[in-house]
Amino acid sequence: MKKSTWSVSNISTLLVIAAILVVVNLIGMKIFARADLTEQSIYTLSQASRGVVGNLSDRLTVKAYFTKDLPAPYNANSRYVRDILEDYRTYGSGNFYYEFVDPADEEQLEKEAQGYRVQPAQVNVMEKDALQLKKVYMGLVLIYGDKHETIPLIQSVDNFEYEMTSTIKRLVSKKLPKVGFLTNYGMPDLGQDLRTVAQALSKYYEVVPVSTKSGTEMIPDDVSVLCIVQPKEAIDDWTKFVVDQFVMRGGKVAWFINKVAGDASQGQATAIPIDIDDWTRRYGFTVANNLVLDGNGAMINIQRQQGQFMMTNLVRYPAFPEIVNFNQDHPITKGLNSGTLFFPSSIDTVKPSDGSVEIKPLLQSTEYTIVQVGQFDISPETRRERSQFTGGQKLFAAALTGTFPSYFKGRGVPAPADSTATTPVLNIMTESSDTRMVVIGDGNLLQGQYMQQGGPNLVLFLNTIDWLSQDTDLLEIRSRDAAVRPLDPNISDETKQRVKLANLIGPPALVLLLGAIRWNRRRKRKEVTL
Repeated sequence: MKKSTWSVSNISTLLVIAAILVVVNLIGMKIFARADLTEQSIYTLSQASRGVVGNLSDRLTVKAYFTKDLPAPYNANSRYVRDILEDYRTYGSGNFYYEFVDPADEEQLEKEAQGYRVQPAQVNVMEKDALQLKKVYMGLVLIYGDKHETIPLIQSVDNFEYEMTSTIKRLVSKKLPKVGFLTNYGMPDLGQDLRTVAQALSKYYEVVPVSTKSGTEMIPDDVSVLCIVQPKEAIDDWTKFVVDQFVMRGGKVAWFINKVAGDASQGQATAIPIDIDDWTRRYGFTVANNLVLDGNGAMINIQRQQGQFMMTNLVRYPAFPEIVNFNQDHPITKGLNSGTLFFPSSIDTVKPSDGSVEIKPLLQSTEYTIVQVGQFDISPETRRERSQFTGGQKLFAAALTGTFPSYFKGRGVPAPADSTATTPVLNIMTESSDTRMVVIGDGNLLQGQYMQQGGPNLVLFLNTIDWLSQDTDLLEIRSRDAAVRPLDPNISDETKQRVKLANLIGPPALVLLLGAIRWNRRRKRKEVTL
């Protein structure tokens, strides 16, 4: 066998390579660049975040309280947080600073962290061949002037940039914009049924109830967006007038309405008479008096009696359509590709005769639908063949922009809902300034059991409010964090089996193939040297 020796040429080559590496690292310290090959560039600071941090007018300091040598997978989260904070510093125009500290190093640091509500978490860690609980810190505080905001625990980095940028916006804002929720008429309670959305919204807006039942007050001027969620009683003319004039002065409205109340556990559904069709048609839409079933329904658990036992089975439920058709060209739905509606009604659009309204679809069903009107069969036990779903694609949500005509043009001011109040003398505005509306044919998706914290439906709601309030900085970030990749619901059983087999056999076969190739190369190398 030949004995390898070091020559002057080898040493020179190594020295040149080492010099190149040193120079590249020195350049890298001065020039910031990154190659992010993910589909939505989730490891790159978005343009919205760059704009927010680049416009800081005062020093913003981030103290990251992270335990050193975190166990996997939290150590990767720590690296990611450090990288993103470095990105913020780079684009912060000299006003963004951060530091990492370990509260375990000093008792004073631990008291400081807990004073900011950054509490330790317990995680499992393998030490000395035994699984043990370890107390770790993984939180941070943002300090701006005399204000501060805390992100107490970062167990996942899926929406870290969104949390950071929204927190910065909240810190630097002098006053939060107001979002109102219309009350009464059987609408869900803001503090109970809508608690999840109200809590999520309150991070960025001031959430206020708006009542039209007493007095003759109009909607306050500082309310920028009004939400009308699932009324179950007929809405009187005074309330229609108050909302109409809110729109006329440029207010934005989010309608979350379906015309059928359903109960999956009882398998029963009834129509909801709320008397709004003539009113909303004036703005360019109506919520149809129907229930849309979709062949691409969500999977739910149902219980069946089998002999002496109650068995739980997973079935596809068409009254809960899983949405896969999102308008990727609109800011509200860009980046979204999954979501579920609950007993939805379809949206019919019509161009108003007055004003100038542009209507864009946001959510649509698949082409496999059944449209029920008058009589409703929502029992999970009902078996339906694919051939029965012949209703075609239906519109579930739309965005409307432009100048809207008043429903009360040519009419007088109606009597107040409060019978003790006198009808006020008001000038009726007959056409709005440029404004916006969003209508979604489902009021259930914002409520209680249907709304999951951090889920795609919550993202859809928050995107809707941001777009209506014309605060679009966060839309891009939130949507890309919420991306899900659902399987095509229309693939055949044969294709499903092929995919399963490929997943089962493919990885081991690839490992064996690579091993065989490497073994063959080593064998040939040995034959050459012998």
